This record gives sequence, structure tokens and C-alpha cells, in this order.
Amino acid sequence: MPGPDKYETQGAIALIRQHKDYGHWYNRSTWILKDIQNTMYLAAMNPTAGSFFINDRLQRHFWTVNVIFPETASLTTIYSAFMNKHFAKFKTAVNEQIPNIIKTTIAAQDAIQMSFRKTAQNFHYEFNVRHLTNVFQGLLQAKTEVVQDLEKIVKLWIHEMERIYGDRLVNAADL
Repeated sequence: MPGPDKYETQGAIALIRQHKDYGHWYNRSTWILKDIQNTMYLAAMNPTAGSFFINDRLQRHFWTVNVIFPETASLTTIYSAFMNKHFAKFKTAVNEQIPNIIKTTIAAQDAIQMSFRKTAQNFHYEFNVRHLTNVFQGLLQAKTEVVQDLEKIVKLWIHEMERIYGDRLVNAADL
């Protein structure tokens, strides 16, 4: 984006706003009106970085949505549906531990999010639902002939947690 001019506007934002307001702009060299049709704008903002100010004259043209991290109950319901279906064919000792694995994984995600905040040095310390889903995706790769007892499912869970979260951490102390 170009720097703000003396009126504190930015050329690209002003051009987009003009198009949204009037449906056209002028060619600056020939002063001929240019109609711009069949266009769509999609914008996104990172709530943790950059400027948090949006020109009201531009923002009024957009539908604003904020998506928050799902609650624990919702996550438990979602992941229980997948895990219970997959592990129903496993031995009872393994199958009975699925609710505990789900609860522990979600609790670990919460603890990791609170312990490892994004900083300028560790800008990649951002953990979201995708990471949580990747843990469960790895667990859903378990096969009945391999995971036959509780110890194997716990080892698989530890492996998936280290693979998803441990690989993002920068040093042994954090791990």
C-alpha cells in the first residue's frame, strides 16, 4: 500500500472506495470515464497485526464478520463424532479412553495457547483449530491391527501432539 497523503488517505483505498461508491473512475491521463463492472472485493484483516483502523467510508461497503475460537463443548461434540465412529471397531480398552483423549487434547491446546504467545521473535506461535484438527486426523489413521491396547493409543497420541505442536516450538526448553 502506498503511504498516506497529506489528507491521510491512501491512493489504493481511495480508488476502491470511489469504485464502490460510483461504479467508475477516470483515466488520469485522458480524463475519460472508465466504467468498472462485474467486480467483487473480498477483504480480510489479521486482528493481531497491522493497523486496526479502517476508513468508515470504505468499510460501509463490506459485510464484517468475526470468527472466534469455538467453545470447548462444541469442539468436544465435533471431535467425538469422528473419534467415536472410527474407534468403535477397536478393543473396549482403547474405545473407552477416547473421551479422555479428546478432553486432554483440547485442554492441552488451551494450555499451549496460553503458554506460548506470539511475539516478534516467535511470530509462528499461533495455535488454532487447524492444529487441533491435525492431531485428531493423525489419531484417525490408527488401524485396529496395530493399536490393540491402551499403551499404543497413548503413544500414538503423544506422537501426534509432538508432531503438531512440538515441531512449531523453537527450543528444547519450550518443548
